[in-house]
Amino acid sequence: MNKLNFFQSTIGKKILMAITGLLFCFFLLIHLLNNLTLFLGAEEFNALVKSLEYIKPLVRVLEFILLIILVVHISNAFILNKRSNEARPIKYKINPKDNSSFSSRTMILSGVIILLFLIIHLGTFWRTFQTIHSHTSYYDIVTKNNLIGFGNPLITILYMLASIFIGMHLKHGFESSFQTFGIENIKIKNILNKISIIFWFFIPFGFFIIALWFGILNKIL
Repeated sequence: MNKLNFFQSTIGKKILMAITGLLFCFFLLIHLLNNLTLFLGAEEFNALVKSLEYIKPLVRVLEFILLIILVVHISNAFILNKRSNEARPIKYKINPKDNSSFSSRTMILSGVIILLFLIIHLGTFWRTFQTIHSHTSYYDIVTKNNLIGFGNPLITILYMLASIFIGMHLKHGFESSFQTFGIENIKIKNILNKISIIFWFFIPFGFFIIALWFGILNKIL
């Protein structure tokens, strides 16, 4: 089997899903670390965003790579789901998913919600940051803007809910990745499970706290 045929197979697509999912996790880690500078204040956050303009060509390349990663991940997810449904045209009398986790049963749902959230995110924060010329307004746009920022309660709730769904999606994603890569050694699996907590819990929790603080707590404390 050549490489092209392999990645068209079910196991090949599962491996692509795992690899692209892991790459996206590392992007989320970097994105969170950048966003945490919001807690340092306007001057520090504005300076960080402004500094990215000096490496704008590199940023554009990385954005294009990220887009490819997302397209590969999403397309393979739909193909695998379609193949799974076609392999079971007749529903079981006893649902085989009864013993599965909630994050496993809602994988497609959480994935669709995350995709919709990404579209909204790109159409608001990302798009706005590409068009403004005032380097002193980035912080206020995120934390105070009443339309697209955390000054809008709906945006705050959206980001908090998205963080929860991202955590759920990543939790099952890591569990599936371990199975896809055939990791059976108990010690190694336990170590990887502990490391994965950083990605499926602490990173989404970090984004959740940012939205909670600047959208709600910062206004009442």
